[in-house]
Amino acid sequence: MSAWYSERNIHSHDSNNPSPSFSRNPHPEPPNPLIPTTRQRVISRPRHLRSQQPPNFHLPLPHFIRQLPVELLGLIFILGSEQDTFFPLTVSHVCSTWRQIALRTPALWRRIAIGPNESMWRERIRRAQACTLDIQLLPYRKTRSGARRSQDFNPYTVNWYMHIVVPYIRQWRSLEIQFSEYSPFLWKAALADCASPAPRLQELTLVHRFNDDVQEFLIFAAYAPRLHRLTVDGIRLIWMPSLFANLTFLDYTHHGFTSGHQAVYDIISILSISSRLVDFRILFPRGKVTRLPSRRESVTKRVTLPFLTQFHLKVDGSDIPFELAHLVTLILAPSLSSLRLIDLSRSQHSFPSLKSFFYVYALPRTLRFIFVGHGWYDSRMIQAMTHSLPYLSRIHVKRSRTPDQVLNLQNHVRNSPGSASFGRNQSHLLHGHYRIDTLNVHYLPKLYRQS
Repeated sequence: MSAWYSERNIHSHDSNNPSPSFSRNPHPEPPNPLIPTTRQRVISRPRHLRSQQPPNFHLPLPHFIRQLPVELLGLIFILGSEQDTFFPLTVSHVCSTWRQIALRTPALWRRIAIGPNESMWRERIRRAQACTLDIQLLPYRKTRSGARRSQDFNPYTVNWYMHIVVPYIRQWRSLEIQFSEYSPFLWKAALADCASPAPRLQELTLVHRFNDDVQEFLIFAAYAPRLHRLTVDGIRLIWMPSLFANLTFLDYTHHGFTSGHQAVYDIISILSISSRLVDFRILFPRGKVTRLPSRRESVTKRVTLPFLTQFHLKVDGSDIPFELAHLVTLILAPSLSSLRLIDLSRSQHSFPSLKSFFYVYALPRTLRFIFVGHGWYDSRMIQAMTHSLPYLSRIHVKRSRTPDQVLNLQNHVRNSPGSASFGRNQSHLLHGHYRIDTLNVHYLPKLYRQS
């Protein structure tokens, strides 16, 4: 039987009509291009006769952010990291592509808010490679959830934190150190090792309002040629031209260890070195106890700030301090266009010495914008400003328990009586006529007698 089946199978394979189940051609002929295949016949049919496949609505469409260039996506990451310290960690955990972009963007890791997690900050410095660094030592630290937790500083912890970043001082682009509570010798601990040049430093912030150390500090070996922005509060610095000659922004809060004519002399000495300022902000805080000898002679030296365009006068007490009134009379600013009179205590009444202040300080005629806040406000001043300042275009008034009021002026109707107005129900600001140059009020006689 098996022999018969073998013969039948061989015979069927060699016959002219082989069975489809057993016949296989080991060398098939190539397809004839003149005879269309099944797929070609389907494609060649008219569109209305083709079989329509139903669309698959379950397939997710690719997100548009995947079409952004890598360079643009990296720039977005850098902008986000300036607002959130943990933003680089967040984007690097989204997907593998974003993680590769984050790891290959050194500027994304430049912000170093040093704190207890030393290993994390060292790793971020390593990922920043040769990029400039933004160093922060703040009285609080942010968690990944966005919550703020206070940090308790003492000289030992501050010195330990600074040891993490001091070896990279030549890469510093900015340094921000703030202390909100009192502890002795914090500045010594923070700045003891900052004795090397900082050639790439552009911005410096040193704030410790409760400091009681009268020592003067010389930082960065007196060499930071790119330093343009400086914020100082509660510290005495040795003002060197190689450090501060190129400043364009200065927010200076007097340390309070000197007062009267000596404090004014200190500020004039600073401005004589930093004469390229464009934005100058000054505050003489109240409540400080004088610890250094005072100067009895009145300061007569004047300084010219040819590039100064913005001037902020800040007061945090119940009245304008004598030092501030004396200082403004010694500053010449031929290009000043914006003046802000700021009351940090938000007094509901005008300062008692407001008239005397404007008697000794003649507003520059180049002013175009004036901000008047709280205790600086006097309704009789507005009309005098509009008549004495020919280029003034806007006055912004901010008072307690009232909406902000903006007075827009037009030069071609400046001299017309009643032409300037704040809008509806605000004409009471313009009543009366008050000329600043006709006042004859002695300024703070009690302070003069004390000095």
